[in-house]
Amino acid sequence: MNKKLTIVMPHLNEEREPLETIKSIYETSDRDLIEIIAIDDCSENPIDLSEFSEVRRARNETRIGVDGSRQKGIDLAEADNILVIDSHMRFKKDNWASKMINLIDSNPQTLWTTTCLGLGYGTTDINNHKGKYYGADMLFVNKDAVPNRPSRECLEPKWSKEKEGQEYDVQCILGANYFFSKKWFDYIGGLKGLRDWGTSEPYLSLKSYMAGGNCKLTKDIEIGHLFRSNAPYTTYVSSLVFNKIFMCKTIFPDDLTEKLIGYLPQNSNFKKAVEMIEQNTDEIKEAREYYQSIFTSSIYDYCNHFGINLP
Repeated sequence: MNKKLTIVMPHLNEEREPLETIKSIYETSDRDLIEIIAIDDCSENPIDLSEFSEVRRARNETRIGVDGSRQKGIDLAEADNILVIDSHMRFKKDNWASKMINLIDSNPQTLWTTTCLGLGYGTTDINNHKGKYYGADMLFVNKDAVPNRPSRECLEPKWSKEKEGQEYDVQCILGANYFFSKKWFDYIGGLKGLRDWGTSEPYLSLKSYMAGGNCKLTKDIEIGHLFRSNAPYTTYVSSLVFNKIFMCKTIFPDDLTEKLIGYLPQNSNFKKAVEMIEQNTDEIKEAREYYQSIFTSSIYDYCNHFGINLP
């Protein structure tokens, strides 16, 4: 039987969490419908997944980051439909896989996100979650932040409030619970060009809208996400800043790009990011030309649609 949904799960130094996530997936879904691809991003102590023999496994010889690992897993996927998750998730027995497949089939140019159930702080019990989260709004810049504002105050997704309806448009996906058509993901350029971590949700979401699609949230599927105070690996702010600049330079007009980049903190991480940008000018030019060829609307149309005031 051909698989209908490929689940892509990167992991790095996660101890037993990938095992618990896979166990939760198999206990709550029809195994005939799904395949799981686990991408080990060069863990220091690789976890043994042999008890789940049907899980497809790949290991990066060097770290390529969560977004590079997601892109790699999606490229390897056999199914036409994709679910991207983190390796510390919990699932409910609510027919979620079939629901995802049906939603993608009826909305092939949509990036979907589920209701996110916050776990952690003493519990991984999905029936004892700490709160529900419903996609994100896009913060282009927080002008009320301190003058040398943190990078997280520019071009960032921020959890949005619940809205009426079982399904509705959201400005941005968020929560590591994204499902979509592989064909649409590839068409909008996926996660290509991003480094290490950060900015993937805004980048994918904006490209989906500007290419004539959209992003939606469903309340009918709820996935638990274990939130942690610290990641079990090193992350680099310079990569986050690089990704923000990369996004601007590939999909925004030049004048808006320069204005938004000017709001980023002008510190050592910014200087490293700019150096990386200068080393990738050909890649940026090629990506920009491709997006200009597929976009049917602009960032201004997106902002008008959601009532967002640009700086």
